[in-house]
Amino acid sequence: MSNSHGNYTSARQQLISFLQSQGYQTHPNEVFCPSMGHCWVDVAALKESEYWAFEYKSRTDSIRRGVEQCCSYAKAFNYVVLVADRCRLSSSRYFFHLVHQGFGLWRHDGVKFYRIVNPKRHAIDTRHRAVIERQFRRVPKNLDSVRATQMSEWLHYSSVETSRPPA
Repeated sequence: MSNSHGNYTSARQQLISFLQSQGYQTHPNEVFCPSMGHCWVDVAALKESEYWAFEYKSRTDSIRRGVEQCCSYAKAFNYVVLVADRCRLSSSRYFFHLVHQGFGLWRHDGVKFYRIVNPKRHAIDTRHRAVIERQFRRVPKNLDSVRATQMSEWLHYSSVETSRPPA
């Protein structure tokens, strides 16, 4: 969800609270994802040593764009879930594409979250994962300091921390 949307903060906090009640360790800020085109995951979480990415889509946000974002996040996160505040998410023309790609689909009605499709585990790129792990180890005090970091710095740190050559 675009963070300029009026309900973004509220919806994001509801999602974080729900995930915490389900045993997830959530990152307090949006998390930088070093994959092509889509840089910030709405909510990133850790559960039982598996990293999860949650992309929230409001009624005014594009599910098509959500598909692209989820594909990007799947390079660094074991599980990716698209959360939408639509009653008929399963009637979206992108529904079967999301399911085929192994992404989870949840619906949010403004109060509760409903699991429609469980995500499948994705194989990840270790260079991308290193960036995610580092952000969970070093939780920043405020989001502005993270956004001020240039992308080249995130990618540089990732290549320095990963001693293995790419597969």
